[in-house]
Amino acid sequence: MRLLTHVAFGLFLGTLFYYFLDIDFSFILLAGFAAFLPDIDWRMQYSWHMGNAHRKVLHNVWFLVVMMILTYLLSHNLFPVLGVVIGFVSHLIADAFTVMGVFWLYPLGKDSQKYFLNGPLSMDKPTSVTIEKYVQVILFASAGFLFMVKEITLENIFSLEGIITIVVLIGVGLYLYKMLAKSLKRIIRRIGL
Repeated sequence: MRLLTHVAFGLFLGTLFYYFLDIDFSFILLAGFAAFLPDIDWRMQYSWHMGNAHRKVLHNVWFLVVMMILTYLLSHNLFPVLGVVIGFVSHLIADAFTVMGVFWLYPLGKDSQKYFLNGPLSMDKPTSVTIEKYVQVILFASAGFLFMVKEITLENIFSLEGIITIVVLIGVGLYLYKMLAKSLKRIIRRIGL
């Protein structure tokens, strides 16, 4: 999966927690940030020439445990740890849908692929890329919708004002998605991921 999809999935899951559990807004940002952390190993492999590192070194539960410990030591709070877990696991789940898959317990089972999980999506095929773009739009729009309507009660949603609000939010959400996508792509290119 592409980095933008990982960020969208992390932000969406963070927004679900924000919406349903009334957690602080920073939780959403932390989940979105943690969702792209495993792809640092892509940089290790292709830019720093550290061998076949992508989807192995940082795409496993061992690195997640390290990130959980570091987050707790820095914050002394479990909510940031939960944000890191949500974002990180969202990344691994999304990558498990691709043909490259994820070695969940790497290096355990690396020879037999015992703890390897993969799916049907190939990022080289145009149909998979199209599916991924639709998933990005749905995730960003859903996250934006949940974030914006947190204060609207169910009684107001089905009124004329509620319907107009939903239509406007969807339009604004799609526009913001396009702007965020452009900004994230520029950032990704600048840091070389």
